[in-house]
Parts: sequence; C-alpha cells; structure tokens
Amino acid sequence: MNLLNLSKQTIKKLLTLPVLLAISPSYAAVPAEVQSVFMNNSCLVCHGATNPSGGLSLADADTSDAQLVNIGASCDGGQMRVIPGEPEDSVLYNKITLANPGCGGPMPPNAPQISAGDITTIYDWIVSIGPAGEFGLLQMDSTSVTVDESMDSVSVTVVRLLGQQETISVDYSVATIANDSATSPDDFIAATGTLSFDPNEASKTIVVDLVNDTIFEGSEVFSVTLSSVSGGAVLGMNAQTKVTIVDDEFADEPGTFFFDRVNYSADEGETELSLTVLRSFGAAGQVTVDLNSVNGTALSGMDFDSIDLTLVFAEGERSMVVSINVIDDQEIEGDEVFNMVLSNPTEGAQIAATNTVPFSIIDNDTDGGDAGDAGDGGDGGDGGDGGGEIIEGEEAPFEAAGSMFSLLFYLLLLAVFPLLYKR
Repeated sequence: MNLLNLSKQTIKKLLTLPVLLAISPSYAAVPAEVQSVFMNNSCLVCHGATNPSGGLSLADADTSDAQLVNIGASCDGGQMRVIPGEPEDSVLYNKITLANPGCGGPMPPNAPQISAGDITTIYDWIVSIGPAGEFGLLQMDSTSVTVDESMDSVSVTVVRLLGQQETISVDYSVATIANDSATSPDDFIAATGTLSFDPNEASKTIVVDLVNDTIFEGSEVFSVTLSSVSGGAVLGMNAQTKVTIVDDEFADEPGTFFFDRVNYSADEGETELSLTVLRSFGAAGQVTVDLNSVNGTALSGMDFDSIDLTLVFAEGERSMVVSINVIDDQEIEGDEVFNMVLSNPTEGAQIAATNTVPFSIIDNDTDGGDAGDAGDGGDGGDGGDGGGEIIEGEEAPFEAAGSMFSLLFYLLLLAVFPLLYKR
C-alpha cells in the first residue's frame, strides 16, 4: 500500500486505529482469574485440549474465549455459551449455578458446585465483556447505610465501574418500599431524580434530607433505588441501598431494665442455666439494678442456688447474662417453679412493667415401677414414696376387709359341713 496515494481522511483513520483498539474491550483471552476458575474446579478433565466434551475446549485462556463468547451451545434451542453482558441468559453461567435450562447437566458434573466467589467471577466477567465494558456498570457503593436521627441528611454513593466512555445516566428514587418502616415526610423527604455521569466520571452522590421528630420509634428504614439506565451503561446487582435511621429520643437516658423472655424453663439435669437482663431505651451512664430469686414450689438450697445480686451496667452496656445453678436431686417431686425479680434501679433508670418472670425446673426423676418397689409394702402396704401411694393407700382397707370376709366364710363352712355330713 502506497501511503502517498491515500487521502488525508484515510490516513487519519489509520492513525487513530491503534487508539481505538487500545480503548475497546479485548476479547482475545478470558482474564486469568476466569481461567483459574476452570482449572481449579476440574473443568479441564472433560474440556481439555484432547477430545473435549461437547466440542468445548477450555485448555487455555485464548481457547476458552474463542469457544465460549458468542458461540452456540451444543443443545437445542439456539442457546449461546456466553452472551456478552447477559450472564443470566448464558449457558455457562446457568450450568455452574445449577439452573441448567435444558442444556446438558450442571458443571462440574461429578463434583460439588463451585464456590460463590468463583460464580461471581464468571458473572462479573460476562457483564464486563458486554456494553458495561465500554459504558459502565452503575450500582450502589454500599447496600446499607446507618445514620443517627439527629443528622440533617444522609448521603449514598452511586459508582460507575468498568467502562468510562460516553455520557450516561441513571434514575433514582428515595421512598418507603416493601417492609420499610420509615415514612415521608415524618422521618425523611421522599424524592426522585436522575444522575448524569460525564465520560470518566466514576461516582455521584445522592443526598437525602432527614426529619428529627420527638417520638420514640426505634430504628427505621427507607430505600434508595436505582433504575432506568441510559447511554449504553448497565445496571449492576447492587441497585439499592437500605438506609437505617437510629432513633435518638433516648440517647441521653439511663435506660429501662427487663428480662429477655417472659418465662424460662430448663430440665433438672441442666446444672447451670442462664437468663439475660436487657437495658433498652437509653444506655447513658453507669447504673445498677438488683436481681433476686424468690421461692415458689422450687426452694433455694434444695432445688436451686439462691440469687441475690446487684448488676452493674457500664456506660453503653445494654445486656448482661446471669448464671443460675440448679440442684439435681433424686426426689420425685414433679415440675417446680421459682421467680426471678428485678428491683431498685439507680441513677434514674427504670424497670419495665413486668419485673418478675417464672423459672420452671422440669423434674427428671421417675418412680421406676409401682408403689411396692419403693418399700416393702407389697401391693398396698406402706409403699413409701413410690409414686402412686395415695391411690394404693386408699385401696388397702378394702383389701383387708376382703381378707376378713374370706376367713369368716371359711369358719362358717367348717361349722356347717359336719352337720350336712351327718344328715
């Protein structure tokens, strides 16, 4: 080719060709991390260089790309092994995630499913070789953000990954959706808008106004959601951020004490039990509260070790676990109950309306037989503590009366029999 005979326009195109090649995505080989997924998961056992299964060779990075991207799968339906930018419609991705949409078996066929990390590597690669490789992948920088209610606003960041060419845009909405608990305009200001990214602009920020009310509501949540990408960019998997507003109404309060359950129970054989005392609606300053056991049908010293404690909660401490020792005796006594009581909070702290909870000890002793096994009382004598002693004890007088009647009847026969014999 004689460059002197070429027009200036043609020469200009030739001079810019290397630049275009440099900034365009290269499909000459799969990335090293993708080839490593194939190698580390035994894929080359079936898809090596020699006689590969289904005609698909993954012997090296160049071959893998050439035989995967935009290549029809060896099954009916015209499916493609890898469609750039569309992992959910690519046979490779569906086979390694066990979705397997009517195109052979899962991969690897005789091994555990590949790890979540390796699946993500394949997913990200397929996305990167599509439009996102040129124009960008837009998603939230974080899927969750926490902010104190006292703040005037909260910011969430949208990032542009992969390609940075051209001007692109994405819509967003700030709203209460699904199971969100925060509402607008009481807790935040709902909004909608569009973010525009210039070439090589990698991030944008969405600022949401917050409303600090004076009502105790606990932590509440609202959502910031991306949608409707334009300019060739692709919406990423992390398209939503959940914003949690932490209530500040009780930030400076000493707190309220209560048990973490409304009742407790344990088998007598569990020698050490535990309960948790919670401190909520504030945790300012060091405070104390008394915890005591109160006898019921279960008695301290016989069924459990008495509890007489003063719990000290440090600044910011919100829970404390207390161990209770249960005495495993050998007596048959049925299930028994004692109570645990909170009292005497200090430094302005309070106790919830329910300050007492029952603690049941489930008896693990059995009689092992009938009443006679517990002593020498036979069927109805003094069977001791053998279980059904009340029932057996009531039958004993009737059995004694029956025996007396038998004796009298026998004596009567002895008296009458000779007279009958003489006749």
